[in-house]
Amino acid sequence: MTFLFLVALWLAGFMGHAALWPMRYGLPARGPTGQRLARMMRLGLPLGALGLAVGVQGPVMGLLSWFAALSSGGLLAASLLALRSRQANRP
Repeated sequence: MTFLFLVALWLAGFMGHAALWPMRYGLPARGPTGQRLARMMRLGLPLGALGLAVGVQGPVMGLLSWFAALSSGGLLAASLLALRSRQANRP
């Protein structure tokens, strides 16, 4: 169950990163408040995930789970952005 939380935190962190580069990822532009929130998400959520993983699973297994969740969350975020881009390009 911890791994699902880690993936969700990483996914939200990656989507926060995508929100900082709206033109690159084809997302709507954010205002200054949205930019600040996206920066906090990009920094805070992975750190929170690391704390959760190490706190629940111990330092070695927690770090391994954190990196595994990083990979899975990155693939999910890329898949969501690709699907969104593909649907936006349909005639």
